[in-house]
Formats: sequence, structure tokens, C-alpha cells
Amino acid sequence: MKFSLSLALVALAAVGSAQGPQRCSGMRVRRNAASLSPQDWQSIANVLRQMNDDGAISRFGASHDRLFSRVHGNTCFFPFHRRYVLEFENIARRYDPNFTVPYWDATESFRNPAADPVLSNNGLGGNGGSNDRCLGSGIQSNMQVTYPNNHCLRRSFNQGDSIGAWYAPEIISSYIQSDTSLSTFRENIEYSIHGAVHLGLGGEMDTGYAAQDFSFMAHHANLDRLWWDWQNSHNSFLMYDGTGSNGPASLSDLIPEDSSVPFNGATVESVMVLGYGNVCYTYDSSAGAPQSYPSGGSNNGGNNNNGGNNNGGNNN
Repeated sequence: MKFSLSLALVALAAVGSAQGPQRCSGMRVRRNAASLSPQDWQSIANVLRQMNDDGAISRFGASHDRLFSRVHGNTCFFPFHRRYVLEFENIARRYDPNFTVPYWDATESFRNPAADPVLSNNGLGGNGGSNDRCLGSGIQSNMQVTYPNNHCLRRSFNQGDSIGAWYAPEIISSYIQSDTSLSTFRENIEYSIHGAVHLGLGGEMDTGYAAQDFSFMAHHANLDRLWWDWQNSHNSFLMYDGTGSNGPASLSDLIPEDSSVPFNGATVESVMVLGYGNVCYTYDSSAGAPQSYPSGGSNNGGNNNNGGNNNGGNNN
């Protein structure tokens, strides 16, 4: 009897393992930055000041700079930044357990980005000073950082006092609807709205250590939201095709990490599905977690390059 019971328990454990990560018992909700109140922004500012005093802001800047070439220009772009922003959020919640990274939908003010209320003194702040480009407004006003050397946090709009027009929401929506492989979607997003915001804000955001500017986190939370919308639109929760950070993309790939911001050996698959494992958040404008973990992951024998894709998309 004991032997039979042991076999039954082993079988149940195997079934649980094959189903992938456990569903989160609770979910954070990341909100649109445009909907935040002055009090919300002040709460974020308080956390950022404490994190900077403890050196965390510059550690994130340093880690992104050192990993830059491995996590851009390939399909790892999305899973790396999903894990990276989540790590920032997790650390921030040590200072404020209610902290979540808001997402900044830059397409909402694409015609005149510099006039976006999110870039006001109550929010992320505007342009840097005319002489030193030091950021003197917003939640990180007058902040000093230490990587790669001691300096003020800088912002330098790409057209002097203004920012050139960004991408219209219709363009981004067309990528979400028409791109049938993650590698194609990544390329279209990375080389459009992603790059436009970095170059448009300039200063810190136009460097490898851009993560010292909190606009980086809000911007990449939005890109992560767009990826989640794409995943839901195509039922492609586990598609990971093309080239990863070390060759052909595989869900079992380790996400590149730096000792200053360790991920403890997290795999690409561990961040693919919101609402499962340690990825316990969603977005106020997007679908929630699927009711069950998608089939096709590396734990249940599926093809780990395009698992979860049921629409016949081409995996380039």
C-alpha cells in the first residue's frame, strides 16, 4: 500500500511539473502613467530617492550597459527587459510594498512628445538644463548618479527644446495584428517606438546606462505591455523564435544577467506568461493571465521555439 501511494504521489508531481509554472495567487496591476495623480508620482519619487541613496539606480544602469550588446538586436530583447523591469519593481517594493512600475504609452502624444503631461514637473520631468543638461524637474530632479562616473541625471531633447514626432498608435497596432513571429515583431518594435523614445529624450536615455532614468522603466513597461498584447492577439504565449542572445533562440536559454542585478539563472520560459511563476502582474488595459499554462513549453515536450502558436504563423 505504501509503495502504491508513493507511486501515485510521484505521478501527481510529474503531472504538475509538466503543466509548467504555478499560477500566481495574486496579481499586481501596472497602470497607465497618464492616469497617475500627483500623489502617485510623489510616492514613486520617494522610492527612487531611497533606491538611489542605496546605490540601486546606478547598479541598474551599470548592468544594462554591460549587457547591452547581448540583449538588443535579437529576440532576447523582450524577455530580458521583462525580467529586468520586474527585478526593478521587486526591489522598489522593499521600500514601498504598493509600488508598481507605470507604463508610459508614448504613442498617446506622438505628434508633440515634449508636450506629453507625463513629461511634466509632476511626472517624469522635461528637458535638461540649457548648459549642463541636468534634469531639474520631475520625480528625479537634481538626482546625482554614480555610473559610469559621478554626474547629474541628464536629459537632452533631440530637437533642442522639442522632440521629433514619434510613431502613431495605428502603426504599433498594425505590428501587433500583422506580425506572426516574435522575431519580426521584436524587430519592428525595437527599431521604431523603442528607439524613438530613447533618442528623443536623449541624455541618459541615449546611453547604454539609460536605466538610471526612470523613464526607461516606464517606457519598457509599455513595450512589455505591447508584447503581452501581441502574445494574446496571436495566442503565441510561448513563441520564441529567431536568434537569441547566444545563437538560435530556445525557451531554455538563460536570460543574460550581470552580477550587479542578478536573475539567479532565470530562463526565457520563466517570463513568457504573465500570471505564472514569479511574473505576477498584468496591465490595466490588457488581458489578464490565461486560465491554464499554455502548452508547448520546455517542461511538457512541446517545440520550444514556437509553442503556443495556434494560428499557423511563420517562424522565421
